[in-house]
Amino acid sequence: MTVKTRAFEYSPPEGFVLRRSGGVWFLQASLLNACDGVTHAFCTRWGGAGAGAFADLNVSAAEGDDGRVVEKNWSMLAAAFRVRRDRFVTLHQVHGQEIMVVTDDPDTPEIAAGDGIITTRAGLAIGIKTADCVPILLADRARRVIGAVHGGWRGTSLNISGKAVRMLRETFSVKPSELLVAIGPAIGPCCYEVDERVRDAMGDDGRDELLFRPVTGRGRWMMDLVEVNRRQLTASGVDPERIAVARVCTACRTDMFFSHRGEPGGTGRQLSFIMMTGS
Repeated sequence: MTVKTRAFEYSPPEGFVLRRSGGVWFLQASLLNACDGVTHAFCTRWGGAGAGAFADLNVSAAEGDDGRVVEKNWSMLAAAFRVRRDRFVTLHQVHGQEIMVVTDDPDTPEIAAGDGIITTRAGLAIGIKTADCVPILLADRARRVIGAVHGGWRGTSLNISGKAVRMLRETFSVKPSELLVAIGPAIGPCCYEVDERVRDAMGDDGRDELLFRPVTGRGRWMMDLVEVNRRQLTASGVDPERIAVARVCTACRTDMFFSHRGEPGGTGRQLSFIMMTGS
């Protein structure tokens, strides 16, 4: 289905649908939509109160946006998804591999420094903020556990996706082959140019020309950050048929998503979240 809005046309990637609630536009993976008791969203930048570089639905004040506007955006999200503001849980993301296990209701919406959250607690919308990095949502419907992971290049070099699967297996007896995973919009290999430091940090993956396409004569490479994370998930035992990948480049679609690379000079962050419903 092609959606025409705000003078743009957009056809969601295969396996995803574009929806709107209360003015907020978001993508959902059909694979996770079929998972009873789980709701999720990869939010676009459409539907908020921000202006300029932060138009519209920026959820982070760390990049210089007015904190009052950011909180208004959070209120709009809460209304759109019928989730109380204090039930959204995020992190102070530091581009590492720390993953927090949340077992109780947190005292603050931003609970700690880290780049991943796992919870078995229903009614908590655990979220990741991105503007090119890879948002990864995981769910095991049988064991009622979910996760949200922020895959920047540093976290990816530390195999944060694989670590999340390992923690789910070791802490909650999750079978990796039974996990459902959705990877949201992120910068694509068409736009993500990296240097030798980043390539070397990826170990063996850095030598794979399917993941790192050389830029002729420049000593730089175009990196497929999404595919590296997808491979880390499958190497950890996740069934490839149970991974939905939104092949949407945030840097190509700055009309629809915030992009650090695509919008030099500063931009906002969009939210991706997952939540278990019921008790």
